Order: sequence, then structure tokens, then C-alpha cells
Amino acid sequence: MLALGIARVLGGVADIARVWRKLESKWFFLGWLTLLLIQLIGWWFGLWARFGAMTEIGLLAFFGWFMVPASLYVASRLLIPEFPDGAPPNLEERFLEVRGPFFACLILSIVPALPTLPGAFAPQWLLALYGSLALVGVFVSERRWQIGLLCSMLATLLTFLLLARSTLGA
Repeated sequence: MLALGIARVLGGVADIARVWRKLESKWFFLGWLTLLLIQLIGWWFGLWARFGAMTEIGLLAFFGWFMVPASLYVASRLLIPEFPDGAPPNLEERFLEVRGPFFACLILSIVPALPTLPGAFAPQWLLALYGSLALVGVFVSERRWQIGLLCSMLATLLTFLLLARSTLGA
């Protein structure tokens, strides 16, 4: 599921590259693609640390953890538009149309991690902040606020990844 989400994001980047000169608001949109790609790769990296040392995984825990890649894959499907007839869509308009379900998917993707991160290198408060910012994104439609939100979410996600998952097994 994670690989499908990553492939969808990278395929979307390739589609965007094909029509680059015709697009408006491409940097704004690429920022959201970057955030999603970082979250997908960060989750994949984190799986090595979590499941590498586990001897057994309960069914309920498995379904909880499955929700993460599933919601990130849905987020990638929502975010990246189809390019029928090679005509580029208005990316900013597209993002604003899907922002509610997109941010809901980002929120769902962190819920299982909140209570289960081990040890001192598990800054759950950063995940809670990330989820709170995503919740704000559902209601904010102005571009300048969305840009601020994007920068805040990127900074929060990168900080979390650096503190919680800087090495395999941490």
C-alpha cells in the first residue's frame, strides 16, 4: 500500500513535468506532494523500526497499522489529478476541492501512531500538532493561509521524523 502511494505521487510528478509550462500554482501543489511523499517514506522507514523487533502482532494492532498506509494511499489518489486528454487541470482549484478528505486522510494516518510510539524518542506531541494543523486545513481555503499551513506541517513532520526515526531501530 505504501509503495502504491509513493508510486502515485511520483507518477503525478511525472505527469506535472509533462505539462509544466501550462500549469498555474505548481509550486503550491508540489509542496503538498512533497509533504505527502515525506510522510509516505517516513512511515515506510518507521515500519522497519517497529516491526523488525516484534515477535508477534495482534490482529487489532495490524488493522490499526493498516489504516495508515491505506489513508495515505487514498490521500495520494485525492491529491493527484488525472490528466485526461493531456489537458492540465487548475492544481490550486483541484487542491481546494479535495482538501477536506485529503486532510482527513492525513489525520487518520497519524492516529494509530499516537499511543504506541516507544521510548523517549517518541515526540507524540509533534504528531498531535501535525494532526491539529491538518484539522485546520479542512476549514482554511485562502491560499496564503494554506501556504503557511503547508510550511508549518512540513516543519512539524520533518522535526518528528528527525527526532523519532533518525536511525533504523530507533
